[in-house]
Amino acid sequence: MTVDLSWLATYRSSEPHFGLERMEAILALRGNPHLVCPVIHLAGTNGKGSTIAHLRSLLEVRGLRVGVFSSPYLVSFNEQIGINGVPISDKDLEDYLALYRDLLERNSSDQTLLGLTEFELITAMAFDYFAAEKPDVVIMEVGMGGRLDSTNVCQPILTAITTIGLDHVALLGPDVASIAREKAGIIKEKIPVLLGRIELEAQEVIVQEAHRLSAPVEVLGQDFLVCYQESLADGEVFTYQSQNRSEVQLKTGLLGIYQVDNAGLALALCDAFFQERGLSLLSQDEIIQAWSQVQWPGRLEIISTQPLIILDGAHNPHAVRPLIETLQERYAQLDKQVLFTCIQTKAIEEMLDLWLELEGSQLTLTTFEDPRAYSVKETQEIALQKGLPHQEWKLFLTNYIEKESQQSDLLLVTGSLYFLAQVRAFLIEKISRR
Repeated sequence: MTVDLSWLATYRSSEPHFGLERMEAILALRGNPHLVCPVIHLAGTNGKGSTIAHLRSLLEVRGLRVGVFSSPYLVSFNEQIGINGVPISDKDLEDYLALYRDLLERNSSDQTLLGLTEFELITAMAFDYFAAEKPDVVIMEVGMGGRLDSTNVCQPILTAITTIGLDHVALLGPDVASIAREKAGIIKEKIPVLLGRIELEAQEVIVQEAHRLSAPVEVLGQDFLVCYQESLADGEVFTYQSQNRSEVQLKTGLLGIYQVDNAGLALALCDAFFQERGLSLLSQDEIIQAWSQVQWPGRLEIISTQPLIILDGAHNPHAVRPLIETLQERYAQLDKQVLFTCIQTKAIEEMLDLWLELEGSQLTLTTFEDPRAYSVKETQEIALQKGLPHQEWKLFLTNYIEKESQQSDLLLVTGSLYFLAQVRAFLIEKISRR
């Protein structure tokens, strides 16, 4: 069964309609389901998804039922809403779509609901689903910013901000302090907030807001320490130490040096949650067990070994820099090809300049079918300006897989996660037919 999403798509907007009034109004019509579940609320420029993946694995290892709302999706629309990694069923999704369609038709004269967006409706359905299913805890990922994001109607038991970097500057502000101010909008009075590796200027803005709201703050590098040790074929090794834990050596199964920060923040959040619930902290063995199984598609994901093809959704300069560092650390001796594109709200030229600095690599620019993507003409013009090859991505990948003479030691497909969603399905089918 394929769920008909055409009604929902009519609420799609090219730009977010920031504000919480519409969310509060529609959720009130549903009995305020967003106030029912215990929520851990995560904001940040990058690292949210990987932090959630680590945290979910930690919580599940103790047998907890963990709801997750996260976007965008890579495989199916349903995966944005799930419990213990199982996406909402087609039947439940169809029921909620019908419910909200009927709700809006019956309240069509309510001016407060005008301007509702697709993302707001998905967020509302997620709250509704979790209220009905009653998981032990729900992890909610901010869509964009924080202060006025649709997820910020929740009343969390913990909040976290993973990283701060320049992204969506037209909407969130032109500098890291402005963006930090928007992310800090998720902080609630007297509710603990945990911070990942955040540069000092942004960190000061967030800490100041936390103090204003009497919210306890824990900061990576101060209250909990993460130290990278080495990269192995199956993950990253690091040490962790906090006020609650003496130094312990751990390993995450996700690839990428930057993943040790995401794992460390997740462990600090897990410890804070367990303390809040009066539960004993996880043992070293439990943590290692949890993270040996952690997965997060589209983040340094090896989709093929022969040839070696890696997918990564680094979609802003703040994400590209650590990805390049990881490639240089892990695959320094390999010749690399990079196939790249992004959506129109991203700093495409800055990212291209970063990729051009990657030693031993060949960069190709492309585009993809999506209303948010650059047009073929636009990307061709940018490619011409930068002196880069430009090719339709399906043709590029077909030729790459079928003609061994064109293959380098490593192909990285990167940029927009919306792009990777299309590429991933295409590659899995292509490779399975070989």
